[in-house]
Amino acid sequence: MKLDSLRVVRTMTAVTLAFTGLAAIVSAADAAKTAQAAVINLNSKNYKAWTATRGLALVEFYAPWCSYCQAMAPGYESAAAELKDDGVALAKVDCTKESEICDIHNIEGYPTLKVIENGVFAAYNGTRQQNSIVEYMRKRKLPAVEEVTSKTFDKFTGSGHIVVVGFFAEKSAELETLKTVANELRDEYTFGYTTDKTLATKQGVAFPGLAIYKDFDTRKDEFEATTNVSLLRASVRSSSVPLMGELSAQTFVTYVRAGIPIGLVFYDSAESRKELESELLSLATRYRRWVSMALVDANVYRKHAKSINLKEKWPAFAIQDINKQFKYIHPQDKPLTKDTVGDFVADFFNDKLEPDYKTQVIFGPNDDGVYNLVASKFKEVVFDKSKDVLIEFYAPWCIYCKRMAEAYTELGETFKENKNMVIAKMDATENDIPSSDPGLQFPGFPTIVLVRAGDNRIVRYKGNRTHKSFVAFIKDHAVHSDDHAEIVAEGAADEKPVYFEAPSHAVGFTPKETRHIEL
Repeated sequence: MKLDSLRVVRTMTAVTLAFTGLAAIVSAADAAKTAQAAVINLNSKNYKAWTATRGLALVEFYAPWCSYCQAMAPGYESAAAELKDDGVALAKVDCTKESEICDIHNIEGYPTLKVIENGVFAAYNGTRQQNSIVEYMRKRKLPAVEEVTSKTFDKFTGSGHIVVVGFFAEKSAELETLKTVANELRDEYTFGYTTDKTLATKQGVAFPGLAIYKDFDTRKDEFEATTNVSLLRASVRSSSVPLMGELSAQTFVTYVRAGIPIGLVFYDSAESRKELESELLSLATRYRRWVSMALVDANVYRKHAKSINLKEKWPAFAIQDINKQFKYIHPQDKPLTKDTVGDFVADFFNDKLEPDYKTQVIFGPNDDGVYNLVASKFKEVVFDKSKDVLIEFYAPWCIYCKRMAEAYTELGETFKENKNMVIAKMDATENDIPSSDPGLQFPGFPTIVLVRAGDNRIVRYKGNRTHKSFVAFIKDHAVHSDDHAEIVAEGAADEKPVYFEAPSHAVGFTPKETRHIEL
């Protein structure tokens, strides 16, 4: 081949490859656009109408600057395109623009994913990868309750850690109740039902009735059939933890996930443990739907005992309600018997007990105008409807709390003369929060909330931690913002990422961890 001809061939080949590469790039770009178009953007205009009509969908709450959101975006977009033919929609909400929507769902970190089905939101318990999202949502399309026969029964009941089986008639209120609970808890447990009365007799279960099969403890728990959703949920939850099991750093998360209060039985010797287990086992069985009784080694978990205000006097008993963050102390001058503990648990069940709060004794304004709030004065100060109250929940060891201290002190000085505005701070390591309002629970330090005058509505602060941003927030949300203040915030609060230090939620059972989380 001549040199000129060779040059022509090479040139044509190069051009061909260039166009082929360009076509591939264009094709990839088109695919990305198609995938991105599959994700629906929700805002204040379309949110209510869209969520009200969804059969099954997944919603991502995100912030554009969040690196985790950015990393997840391509897979989320591809998953949306892949699930389109399944009739499953994927949507997203920009929380920097649609703060009211995100506040409704108490979004604390990004990205947060929530499943919506027939207008009801639930937590997404899968991972953020494309395949996982697709698999998870396709599984959600399947029935939450599987029909079981005598042939499939053994295999089905051995298919999971905890398997719930209802023995009901085909068209019954009990079966509908089971389906309701199954839809709510399907990510945690396996649910099935059978209409076979002979199988119920063979299993020793009443018809109608309920049996929960598990690979630990009693192996099978039996309950009466019920049409009460709360009671059925409590039955399933209570069976997920051992009866009078050992509470430790390894098992604590299991008790927390059960979602019911924990009855902590502290012992200090093997002999004491054996006696308490024998004495309280029947009581634990009787109340297991409402309180998970667990044994705790006081020698190992002395720190946790102290955190719930127990004196070092053993044995001891306390009820800890993780959801409400309340605790109830059995009088330590009384012996722990089936009768005394039984009366105590019964009073708890009938709402006759007052929670026990850890509190400092100091209270009052510092010279800088920031109030040192303590648990014993919390309700009196925070829920005073004549005042707006801004509270910082902090920990002495938190570096972010220390960094914002100067700006917060300056804020106290700014509003010092406003009698209808309280700028407060509370050491959350030394004081409990005497309120079960989820708006006053916090994932880490510092957490700042405004309790508005008049309606006591709680507004969580999510801006940058500067004096200017604090003032802007108060002027935007407080009822009695200081109109005569000389300092006026210009523009909105900074939208940069905010970081916090998260405490251990299982104080004494897990080591204190410091995590940096994008909010």
